[in-house]
Parts: sequence; structure tokens; C-alpha cells
Amino acid sequence: MIYVLLLITLAGMVAAQLLLKKGLIEVGRSPSEVGGLIHFFTGVFTNLYVLAAIFAVLVTALTWIVALSKGELSRLYPFMGLSFVLVTLFSVLFLKENVTLWAWIGTVLVCLGVFLVMRS
Repeated sequence: MIYVLLLITLAGMVAAQLLLKKGLIEVGRSPSEVGGLIHFFTGVFTNLYVLAAIFAVLVTALTWIVALSKGELSRLYPFMGLSFVLVTLFSVLFLKENVTLWAWIGTVLVCLGVFLVMRS
């Protein structure tokens, strides 16, 4: 059961980041690009991708709370490091971002670290 909660939490974290970025691409990357702070935040909080990201964060928080109630933080939290891996991978696939070789090496090291912690 705890691994299901961790997977839901991880999926929610990754989805939230991708949705938020997609929404911000639609809104504009900064207040100066969209005519000021008020226009920026109006666009942000009326964008469906951003609203979906906020919902994903809420679901993620709830599943994380339940997971923490069932396991040790020191063993569970490193699993969340996989969000770095998945966000990097899906940023390339869905957002067409460029990732450097060093970022990929770091991503592999994160995977190794998660593997080692989960074995303990």
C-alpha cells in the first residue's frame, strides 16, 4: 500500500510541474511579457493547466501525508528524488526542452542514490 501512495505522490509531483510549466508558457514567462504583475497573475490563476497543477499539488500533499503516516521519512523521501528524473525526461519529451549531458549524468546519479536508499 505504501508503494502505491508513493507512486501516486510521485506522479502528482511530476504532473504538477509539467502542467505548471505548460500553463506558464501559455500565460507568458514573466510579468513584463504580459503587461504587468496583475495581468500575469490573472492569466496564471485562470489558466486551466495551472489550475490542474494546483489540484495535482493538493492530491500529492494528501497522498504524501498518508504515506508519511505509514513509513519512515528517511526511507520515503529519497524516493521523491525520482521526480527529478521523471521531470527531466518528460520535459524533453513533452516540452521539447534541451538537457545537457551533465544533467543526464546527475539524473543517473539520483537514480542510483534512490536505489541505494530503498535497499537499506
